[in-house]
Amino acid sequence: MKNIALIGSPKYENVRKIRDFVFEIKQRLGEGTNIITRGNKDGCEKWVRKYALEFGLRYTEYNPAHTSRNLYSGMSDEYYDKPFHPTQKLHQYDCVVNHSDKIFYFGGIKPSEQRHFEKLLKRYGKNVMYLD
Repeated sequence: MKNIALIGSPKYENVRKIRDFVFEIKQRLGEGTNIITRGNKDGCEKWVRKYALEFGLRYTEYNPAHTSRNLYSGMSDEYYDKPFHPTQKLHQYDCVVNHSDKIFYFGGIKPSEQRHFEKLLKRYGKNVMYLD
């Protein structure tokens, strides 16, 4: 089973490209493929979730610790419902990179987040493909 991370900007809204990309993953890798996101409710990841589930793929999200655990959350119950902390957003990247075999990023990334993301990629020896 492959773990494919499809993450991206909350402003990315090319729904057709996301749908086609998720469908292509299903065609090439099969229904046992696990799609991973950060669980964002806006932009790219909202559509990744919709189409991954619609196409019958496995789906996991690493939503922030200050949110509640949901059916697709990748961390244990104890991880969630904590007070907000600014580093929680960066920890999401850590979880996604650590648990993914391949990583695709749709749209632009904030420079502050990109520095942290690039460090994680180097630490785990992984690459990302940026898509627009």
